[in-house]
Amino acid sequence: MATNKAKRSIHLAQQAQQTRRSPNRLTSNNKAAELTPVKAHVYQSIAEMNAGLEKAIYNLEMLQSNRLFRGSGLSAMNRGLRGIRARANRQLTTALNERETANASEFQQLGFEVSELS
Repeated sequence: MATNKAKRSIHLAQQAQQTRRSPNRLTSNNKAAELTPVKAHVYQSIAEMNAGLEKAIYNLEMLQSNRLFRGSGLSAMNRGLRGIRARANRQLTTALNERETANASEFQQLGFEVSELS
């Protein structure tokens, strides 16, 4: 019986090859292309991280209220999670603020109106 050994193209591999052949390069003449806005999925990921950590903290508190786990160090774990959440949010918001400030400066240099929120 004959088998069909025709090569089938892989769509994702073709896209990767096309990207390598013609990369989307920024030029110094195109200031608008240099703007790097923060995508919505970044903010969504931060929100999901916070929701997950809040749930873990809440669940640890529920376990702490159970007499079975009182001496198991859950308080220390809870404090640790709260510290991780606070440090992550501080670092992420600092990075986001720097990026958004740079973007606002670029837009102002291009003549777009950027108003300060007070």
